[in-house]
Formats: sequence, structure tokens, C-alpha cells
Amino acid sequence: MDSDAIYQTDLGRAFRAVAAWRGDAVALRLPDGTVCSYARLLELSESIAHRLISMGVRRGDVIGIFHSKQADGYAAMLACLSIGAPYVNLDEDNPPERLGRILASCNPVVVLVDGPISSPALKTCKCHGVEVRMLSPLWVCNHANGSAVIPSDQVIGSDIGYLMFTSGSTGIPKGVAISHAQVINFVAWARSEFSITSDDVISNVNPMYFDNSVFDFYAALFNGATLAAIPRSALRDARSLVQQVREMGCTIWFSVPSLLIYLITTRSLAKDAWPAVRALVFGGEGYPKPELSKLFDIFGDRARLVNVYGPTECTCICSAYDICDRDLSDLKGYPPIGRLAANFRGLLLAGNTPVALGEVGELCLLGPNVGLGYFNDPQRTVQSFVPNPCCVTHHESMYRTGDLMRFDPTDMLLYFVGRADNQIKHMGYRIELEEIEAALALIPGVSQCAVIYKRVRSQFGNLFAYVASSSSTLDADSLLESLRTQLPPYMIPTHLEIRTELPKNPNGKIDRQRLADDV
Repeated sequence: MDSDAIYQTDLGRAFRAVAAWRGDAVALRLPDGTVCSYARLLELSESIAHRLISMGVRRGDVIGIFHSKQADGYAAMLACLSIGAPYVNLDEDNPPERLGRILASCNPVVVLVDGPISSPALKTCKCHGVEVRMLSPLWVCNHANGSAVIPSDQVIGSDIGYLMFTSGSTGIPKGVAISHAQVINFVAWARSEFSITSDDVISNVNPMYFDNSVFDFYAALFNGATLAAIPRSALRDARSLVQQVREMGCTIWFSVPSLLIYLITTRSLAKDAWPAVRALVFGGEGYPKPELSKLFDIFGDRARLVNVYGPTECTCICSAYDICDRDLSDLKGYPPIGRLAANFRGLLLAGNTPVALGEVGELCLLGPNVGLGYFNDPQRTVQSFVPNPCCVTHHESMYRTGDLMRFDPTDMLLYFVGRADNQIKHMGYRIELEEIEAALALIPGVSQCAVIYKRVRSQFGNLFAYVASSSSTLDADSLLESLRTQLPPYMIPTHLEIRTELPKNPNGKIDRQRLADDV
């Protein structure tokens, strides 16, 4: 690989170096069967960058993108990086209220759209005074000149590259800010860990507003590989999705375990389905061992099966563990997380005190991939991005993950145990149960509420909501309908029960354990 494509201080220059090296090689395989070369993708991105500058966009201004995985959408992300304008990929299926909270939090100067957009999302942007620009060949043509769009020294490694919003316990989503330097470090790690070369084709099945897409986009396009864009519509037909991955020649796949389990359960994924795939990477939630064993039976003899872990706040991934047959000798629970990547350090703490080997503690992460904090949210930033209490010689920042883990003394591997709070992972999405409770509490007639995550006859959990109300007009259907106007589909409880009162513990608080014990 060209050394100029590796050693860069900002992502705009990094991509220009890769594009100069790769030229007419395929950068994108698109949903309609067409391809886009690196040279063309660079041309599109510089065209968009020039247009943004002509609109008055400055370094540090936030740009929103509704991304349907067209070439212009990827080019828009690259354009933002080249001019130092942080981008945030938005989910048009977010209910207007939640999308509005995200827009109010990051205050984008403009929202770019690379395809058709739903009317509610469009109206929400306009209600918040955000200009919406539809990307099209007409919009991006005749603006590229093949040169850097701004002086190269104006964008530096500490500038924010992107924002990624996650669920917030106060009911307001949190915008994680990740810098150019942190992503560049991540790109180098991904290249080394997965031996990525220009011959690889990396799937992009993850939505662009979802943290897992960070691996897809950056590991592919900033290492000279090909990115295979797989749209959301492909997920509706398991056999079609499997066939599309095969036809695109994907060599590396990354998704949540739920999707792989779905493909196997529908009998769409067989031994001969993906002959080119050499690594199946999964993360974002635990992979139950009974289900993982089925994947191992299909691919274990010819491909890497890699369990990855990492918070959004730490640039997507901080550990990667190769599954082997001994991990499946006992089918209880989940596989280990493994060991932290070389560019991370971790502490297991009880409060501010390190725990003994084998004991459970909260994982606290340190290193160059730890993010900048929550955008425009200093209060929540100082709660999670804190000084390392074990470092007395100088200031060192660490991120408190809230994940309870332990090092197994027998193999020195890291194992996930649980959470220190009410955050859960559901279908790969990070959800603060308090955000659902906050939405329920806004509904007239609801006096108390609790949301828990529990497993009933399944390896995967479901969201259960319990509401206390004295209203005779309130019913579960109306409550769920109200929630759908405030929360995205993956945050809507599967079960909702209305009671006259909720159980209390001796301290007078809602007894969540008793609710969890109810089946």
C-alpha cells in the first residue's frame, strides 16, 4: 500500500492519497449493480465540498446526511471530512420528535439527501429551520477541479470527523464526537487486524446512522478496498440478501449477530453461499453460543469468525476475538470478548479502585481511540469521560463504559458480565431504558412506568413495559401508538402491561426485579 495513504493527519488528505493510489479501481459496488471508481468518488466528493463552501459552510459546521447508500451519499461524507465539517448520518425513520431532538442537539447548517426522503423527516428538518439539499448529478456537477478544496493545514487531527447519536437516559439522544485522528488510528488497526488489502470487498449491510457502519466505510475506503453497499430493502428477503453478498464478491462481512441468526434460521445461509468470504465479523450484542455453533458449522473450517466489542464512544471497535472450537465445547452463555486491541488500555474498576484478577469491575477504556465526548453536552461528557484515578503523575482521560466485565484467570480473556446501569443492547442498538420510560411518562394518564429487558424462552431478550394508571380510557394499543410517535421501531416494547400500581421495594422504589421475575 502507498505510504502516503497511511500516514496522514486528517481524513480528507488520507482519502485523497488513497484515491490517487487506487485511481480507476472500484471503490463502491452500488445497490443498482453499478460501480464507482476511487477517482470518480473523489471527483464527486470535491464537487460537493466546493458547493458546500460556496453556500458558506465553514470548518466546524455540522452537516446532516440522509444516506440511502448511493454514491452521492458516500461522497457527501468524504466532502465533509475534506473541509473539516463534522457529518452526522440521520435515520429518516426516526419519529419527528426524536429526530427533532437530534437536530436541536447538533444544529446542522444543512442536511444533504442522496435519494428519496420521507415526508415526516423532511418536514421535521424544515420545522427546525434546517435547509435540505437533494444531492443529484445536477447539484454536484461542474464544481470539481482536482485540487484540495481548502488549504490542507486548516483541517487537523483533533477536529471532529463525525457525530454518532446513541440513546440517552434523559430522553435526549447523545451525539458522540469522534476526531479525524481517532478514525485514522482505527483505520490502521482494522487494516492490521483483518489483513485488509485492495483485493478485499467489505460489506456495508449496516445502516449508516448505526455505529457498526464506521467499520464498513472507513476500513474499506481508507484502505483501498471495495465497499459493497447493501440497502435496507435487501434485508426484507433473506435469500436475496445472501445472493447479493455472493454476487458482489464480499470477502469481509460485518453485522450484528441477530442478522446472521436470521439468515441461518431462514435456511438462506449454507456452506456454499459465500465462497469468497474469509472473515465474518459480528458485534453490537452478544452471540448466544447455541446459535454461534450453527455459524461455526457452516464457516468454521474456512473463514475467521470474529467476535468484536466496542462502545460508540471509542471509535466503533476496541477488541476482536477469533472463535475456535473450544469456545463451543460448552454452549452456555456467550463467547469471550477476548483481549483489548493494541491501541487500547483497559481498567476494571469498582468505583475508582481496581478489582483483583477474576473479580467483576466496570471496564474503563484509555488510548488514542477514546472519543472527544458528547457534542454540545458538557454535563454528560464529564460524567463518562473522566480522569484516570490510577494515574497520579499527569492527567489522563478515560471512558467509563458502564459494562461490567472480568478477566478469567485461566485464560486471561475478558468476559462480559452485565451492565452497571439500565443500558441494554437490542438488535445491536444501544438503548437506555430510561429514554423509553421518559417517553411513556409524557403520555397523559401514565402515573408510573418501568421498562425492563428480559428473555422469555429465547436466547435474545425483548422489551417489556409496565405502566401504572387509574385511567379507564388508557389501553396498551394507544400507549404503543403514542410511543411510535416518539421512538424508533427498535425501541418499541414487545410487551406492554397496564396495572393499577407497580410493585415497590422496601425503599419505595419500583421493584424491577419483581417485574423481571414475572413471566
